[in-house]
Amino acid sequence: MSRCLITGASGFVGSNLAQRLSRDGWEVRCLLRAASRVKLLGNLPFERAEGSLSDPDSLRQAVQGVDYVFHVAGRTAAFKASQYFEDNVEGSRRLVEACAAQPTPPGLLMVSSLAAGGTGTLKKPRSEADPERPVSNYGRSKLAAEQMLATYADRLAISIVRPPMVFGQADRAGLQLYRTLRKLPLHLSPGVRQFPVSLVYAADLCDAIVRVAAHGERLPAPASGQANGSQGKYYVAASRDVTYNEMGQLAARAAGWRVASIPMPTPIFWVAGAIGETVGRVRGRAALINFDKVREATARGWVCSDEKIRTTLGYQPAATLETQFAETVAWYREHGWL
Repeated sequence: MSRCLITGASGFVGSNLAQRLSRDGWEVRCLLRAASRVKLLGNLPFERAEGSLSDPDSLRQAVQGVDYVFHVAGRTAAFKASQYFEDNVEGSRRLVEACAAQPTPPGLLMVSSLAAGGTGTLKKPRSEADPERPVSNYGRSKLAAEQMLATYADRLAISIVRPPMVFGQADRAGLQLYRTLRKLPLHLSPGVRQFPVSLVYAADLCDAIVRVAAHGERLPAPASGQANGSQGKYYVAASRDVTYNEMGQLAARAAGWRVASIPMPTPIFWVAGAIGETVGRVRGRAALINFDKVREATARGWVCSDEKIRTTLGYQPAATLETQFAETVAWYREHGWL
């Protein structure tokens, strides 16, 4: 039986991954802070490794004896770019250094983001071979983390998975959309044009992660002279791409509601970002809507092609978006979230 460490295991994607790996027969160890809530892990049998990405000693202990590290943790909202880089880059550096110091270094897979690569449209979805062009501080920090990890690729096997917007069971960010639609049946879309997006269901993302960990490419060693910048990186997506308007309608229909989709002028989103920044600073916690997220929301679109993982690793979404949104709503209601 293989043993793995998951960072970010108490969160949305991490908890889904922990459940998937446990079902597959892995011994699961979770890196958790002392105050981490583990409710999303349910009755899952797991070993607790107390620590954080800011504590090198705890990381060295956490990676001892594991065969694989699934690095899911990361900062997604911040007041300053430096906060993204401290958590997403330096935190990842401490983790990979701990792995590289082991007598037999474990493999490592980092869950990055489409934001690290940059925007894409329905006509020109982003692929692994495209030049990297992140538009937000978050995206730049995830790309910098990937590039840092690549410098260790001669010491351990490393792969990258770049999901787009993730939704599904235990998704608190998506829950806010449903709560908003329930109170006010209006779905606001950024800009007057169609805003295309790729999505991925959490369970499908976990399947992709497992496939890449088992049989995927690894980042090339720094001194290998490998010119293929796409090696070891994978985009993953749902059964089809949609516009942001369509996403809102899919979510509403899954809940049995009818909503109106309303395109909003871009300046309104910048005003909302300013309000979010102000409220976040007063509360001492970065808001869900802030300037960095508005930079992403006003981009040309967030569409990626997952042709590579489909053709080389046999990845296929398990169901249609309609079914997956319905499953998400059912989970919310079953757990009293909605």
